[in-house]
Amino acid sequence: MTTTIERAEKQKTSDQRAAAIRLKNNRLGMNIFQVSWIMAFVALIVVNWQLRFNYSQWPPAGVPPFDLILPSVATLALLISSALVVQALKVLRRGFATAFLVKWRLAIGLGALFMAIIVYEFLNVSDAAMATQYGNTFRLMTGFHFAHALAILAIMCRVYQGANLGKYSSNEHDSWAVEGAAKLWYFVTFAWMLFYVVLYWIR
Repeated sequence: MTTTIERAEKQKTSDQRAAAIRLKNNRLGMNIFQVSWIMAFVALIVVNWQLRFNYSQWPPAGVPPFDLILPSVATLALLISSALVVQALKVLRRGFATAFLVKWRLAIGLGALFMAIIVYEFLNVSDAAMATQYGNTFRLMTGFHFAHALAILAIMCRVYQGANLGKYSSNEHDSWAVEGAAKLWYFVTFAWMLFYVVLYWIR
């Protein structure tokens, strides 16, 4: 006969195995999502390149290229935000909940700054640019990215609220929401870096 202690140990082992499988499945699902969804961003880049071939020069004659200063500031803010998310996850896993909240809050703030600049850029495309595919594809690509960034930033805010309530611990099984939100933000950063190069640097 098994004792109560033995049954409890078996149940604990079973629960740990189930939690490990759930975490593994969550990570696999996130990786599949990231790889598959980045294809949508790549497709927009391909469309952008195809449209360029309709013009003898890019940007088209009479259309000034987009200024680099504000988008570069936005990109830097996003990169720092992503680095802070990495650090926040690390300190959470070490059990430093307060440090996590500080870094996560800063990451959200810089993410909001990035989005504010992108909205400004979106709204201030010149009439000359909007009369061509140069301006239209710019708005399509930045708007598409903004929608994703907004949704994921909202998830990061929910995670922050949960962390304020003490929902997450240093245990990786208990902090999947944080890890998942972090990976989504990495996705936002990677996707933007592709768009940033295509929209602002490749002429």
